[in-house]
Amino acid sequence: MRKILFILSILIISLSAADVNASLSEMLRNSKGEITTDFSPKIFPIQGIHKKLNLACIDCHKDEKQKDYSSAMNNSCLSCHGSYSKLGETTGHLGHNDNIHANPHYESLDCDTCHKSHQPSVNMCLRCHTQDSMKKLIVK
Repeated sequence: MRKILFILSILIISLSAADVNASLSEMLRNSKGEITTDFSPKIFPIQGIHKKLNLACIDCHKDEKQKDYSSAMNNSCLSCHGSYSKLGETTGHLGHNDNIHANPHYESLDCDTCHKSHQPSVNMCLRCHTQDSMKKLIVK
């Protein structure tokens, strides 16, 4: 009986470790999808407007440890871009229906759900909404 309990304990610990390693490996993927522990600008280049503004890693990542970069990003984004309601006003010229910052479900999304700093941004709307439903919302 002790042998069976020991084997079950080892199995449970192994499965838990595999789960943690799987989520960690997703966090450690560079812009090419390769797993890395090198967080240099060469591996994680700054893209888009942040690149044009010549921002450095420390401008967004502040003093966090590398393992906390992903979880701390929303606060970092909002420290420069303002609150969600301010973003809604700033991007108001887009119109309510096609302005995610003025949309009722935007607060449940992290900034980096749509906006990527180290790879091209993605149209997350199409993950839930079809192209046709989006056209109906946007066309006035």
